[in-house]
Amino acid sequence: MPVKEQLRQLIELIDEDVDSLEEAIDYLRWLASDEPEELTAEEWRRVRKGAAQLARGEGVAWEDVKRELGV
Repeated sequence: MPVKEQLRQLIELIDEDVDSLEEAIDYLRWLASDEPEELTAEEWRRVRKGAAQLARGEGVAWEDVKRELGV
C-alpha cells in the first residue's frame, strides 16, 4: 500500500476533536519542514500533555495501529 494511502487511513483514526486534528496537522507540517526549530511554549505543553496521557495508559501501541491498518 502506498505511503500516502497509509497516511489517509491513519487520518481516519484520529478523533474528531479539534485538538487532535490540530496536533496531527502541526506534526505533519513539522515533518515536511526542512528548517530546524526550537519548540514553543505551546509545543512543550503538548509534549507534556502527551507524556501524561501515555503515563495514564491512554496511548495506542504502534503494533496495534499497524495491525488495524493491515500494515
